[in-house]
Amino acid sequence: MSALDELKLMTAWDSEPALTETELNATLARAALPDAAGILPQATGWTATYDLNAAAAAAWLIKAGRASATVEVDPPGSGIVTSKVFDNCRKMARIYAKKRNSTALAT
Repeated sequence: MSALDELKLMTAWDSEPALTETELNATLARAALPDAAGILPQATGWTATYDLNAAAAAAWLIKAGRASATVEVDPPGSGIVTSKVFDNCRKMARIYAKKRNSTALAT
């Protein structure tokens, strides 16, 4: 499984508030780490290596930011309070932030 596919699973990327693949790829790029041989992400010969937990935490914060402006019941009568979506996104960000520095080699 690719790092992008794993990040998609970790972030429920296509559930509202949804993320795009472009956003996920940018988040992965910011979470790039030196590979097992110590080669830096910008260097030739780097094996794609990411702190997936840091990327997931950042992605959940993006989702929280999108949810922050909505505080009503959506749809009316559904019982889904959108402020809970914000709270849940922030909780997920904290969970992954606590796990930072777990690495994954891309395959």
